[in-house]
Amino acid sequence: MKNFKTIFILTLVLDIVQFIPLFLALSGGEMKAFLVADIGVDGLAESAAGMAVLDMMLFVFAFIALGYLLSIIYALRLTNIDSKKTASILLGIFHLTWALPDFINLISGSGGHPPIVLMIFSLIPIVGLFYVSQNGVAKSAE
Repeated sequence: MKNFKTIFILTLVLDIVQFIPLFLALSGGEMKAFLVADIGVDGLAESAAGMAVLDMMLFVFAFIALGYLLSIIYALRLTNIDSKKTASILLGIFHLTWALPDFINLISGSGGHPPIVLMIFSLIPIVGLFYVSQNGVAKSAE
């Protein structure tokens, strides 16, 4: 899988799947209640100020997620191989910095990380993006 387009599409699909809970939590309802319970801060659900901070955090993360998705969509439109390589390495760095806190929490045992399966899914775009940044081809040569 050295094709840039394949890796960008795979990254886009996995990012959409991973960001769905964020957008659902932003809209409220059961997903937000689950998130509040998963955070594990006593009294958060009853604190108006705490919920306001959580809402703002979700709002900001949703725009960051939207930026990721739009960046990948734009990268799909690139035609120059050097531009694709640059986009791949930058997207790989952004994805790594997004996923790294979860892995640090897992290793340190402090909790606050998503399920292991989602963490493994978050590694797929990172590895793929770094791989094609070095070995990618414009058209499938497989």
